[in-house]
Parts: sequence; C-alpha cells; structure tokens
Amino acid sequence: MLEAIADEMLMRVVAAQAAVYRAREQLGQVLNLEWESPAGRAFRDRAAELAGKVADLDTRLEAARGEIWAARADLAELESVILSTMGPMGPVVAPWGPPRGLLGAL
Repeated sequence: MLEAIADEMLMRVVAAQAAVYRAREQLGQVLNLEWESPAGRAFRDRAAELAGKVADLDTRLEAARGEIWAARADLAELESVILSTMGPMGPVVAPWGPPRGLLGAL
C-alpha cells in the first residue's frame, strides 16, 4: 500500500514537472520579445522574476522525485526484510470456514 502511495506521489510530481516545463517554454518566449513601452518592459521584468521562481520550483520537484525514488527503494528493502523474517507461511484458514478435517484433506 505504501508503494502505491509513493507511485501516486511520483505521478503527481511528474505531471507538475510537465506543467513547469511548459511554463518555462512560454516564459522564455516572452523574455525573447523586445518591448518598446515602459509597461511592456515592466511585464518582461515581471516575467523574468516568475521564470526564476519557476526554475526554482523545477529544481525542488526534481529533488522530490529523487526522494520518492529513494523512499520506494527503502520500502522494497523493508518488505524484503519483513518477508525474510516471517518464514514459510502456513495454509490460510478463514475463521468462519469449516473445522479442519471436516471436509477431508483441508
């Protein structure tokens, strides 16, 4: 179950990274324009600030992605340790099932 949560988190991070990538492309296009008016230059400057914040977000998302992969590896190792200490599993008997031996070789 914890691996499923980690997988879901990873998918969300990847989706966020895709959105950040598109935002960086669009901001890059705005920054390449030449503005003649003061308002246009102010817009470009604001877009440059936003581009810096988006780049920071991209860095943080990449770090989160690495941490999720590390957590998944830790979970797999923990699962392996748990399974190795449990020993062989016996037959599974439902508590509401018929008593052993009632129906033959159960």
